[in-house]
Amino acid sequence: MGGMTRLLLLLWAGVTVGTVVDLQKRIIGGHDCLPTERVYHVQVGYLLPNGIFDFQCGGSLIGAQWILTAAHCWDDTVTMRARLGVHPGQDTMVKVTPHFFMDNQNRRHDIMLLEITNPNTNHKTFIQLPNCQSPLNVGDEVQIAGHASTTTGPNNIRESDESVMLQCANTKVVDCTQLKTCLKNNHKPDWASWGYQHWLCIKKDEVDISPGDSGGGVVYNDMIYGVISFSRNGTHACVAPAGFMDVCEKVYMDWIVKTTGIKP
Repeated sequence: MGGMTRLLLLLWAGVTVGTVVDLQKRIIGGHDCLPTERVYHVQVGYLLPNGIFDFQCGGSLIGAQWILTAAHCWDDTVTMRARLGVHPGQDTMVKVTPHFFMDNQNRRHDIMLLEITNPNTNHKTFIQLPNCQSPLNVGDEVQIAGHASTTTGPNNIRESDESVMLQCANTKVVDCTQLKTCLKNNHKPDWASWGYQHWLCIKKDEVDISPGDSGGGVVYNDMIYGVISFSRNGTHACVAPAGFMDVCEKVYMDWIVKTTGIKP
């Protein structure tokens, strides 16, 4: 896995100051996804000079021509591609064009649509958009998924590795107040980047995200309610909440529907 994707490392006061780090993620504390689970999961990455695909992030196929993922997964300096059907197998590489969400102050948010320029009809299983009349609440159990290491080092130090099998894990929606207060008071540059965006938090003992999972879907009742975005602690797993973009935020949902024509 290359070191392309960059995102702010979000830490508590008393730990190393937030800085720009690799934050493609992996699932910690998960299990091999069943063959019937997450068949809409895609990998987002770029082509190396030798033609090998180097995956950077996850994503979710929400329609025949559309992938929902995180904006920080895109790099204009390389040849970006997506791989469909990575689970349970028989994947297909496709060309994609990015569509970014920009607010009325021309600020990019960490949610992105990839338009597949050469749709492949072999992949017809999509994840449904959420029912935003029933939004997520604190305490709800959601599922996350991604490729990469399933373990950590001593003292939960993050390791850089990949998992051949897609990993699934259940985690819970938690209150973001403490994290937001910490960022606002102690990491003002990070807050300047994230404070205007619309995100929720997840955390569960022994479950976490790390390199390779950014952009993957946060799924509830078989619908995609979120896009994995960032981890508050980039050095140690299972000690802090992770943030995900809230698909049910009205401006995001309106943009998704308008751009794709897909109805929730």
